[in-house]
Amino acid sequence: SSFYINSVSAAELSQGSLSAAFSSWGKASLKGDWKIIEADSKTYIELNENFKAKEGPDVKIFLSPLQANDVTGDNATQDSVFVALIPSFEGKSRIEIPAGTDLSNFQSLVFHCEAYSKLWGTSPLASS
Repeated sequence: SSFYINSVSAAELSQGSLSAAFSSWGKASLKGDWKIIEADSKTYIELNENFKAKEGPDVKIFLSPLQANDVTGDNATQDSVFVALIPSFEGKSRIEIPAGTDLSNFQSLVFHCEAYSKLWGTSPLASS
């Protein structure tokens, strides 16, 4: 008799490093590495152990169709897909990207405080 071993392999779709939009008291608003992976037929943004963000209210993660350098506090949510509220301001976390999101429509990963239209930072979505 034969049996199948269900191996859960994560395919890496994209990766990069975050750029801070501002600095406060010598601390960057955002830093660290991320990758986008596909596992169990879902897509996730994975923030690395070195991820660190300045704490703030309403800091959300978006996928934007704009180039990372063109994103501002005013246009960060324009035509963007809301992914999630930031789960943690430090360390590793995995955030599910909404099902049906076509990553080819987006050019950057955006961290943004929607309540105050304050951009936390961005990263280009480069394919790996």
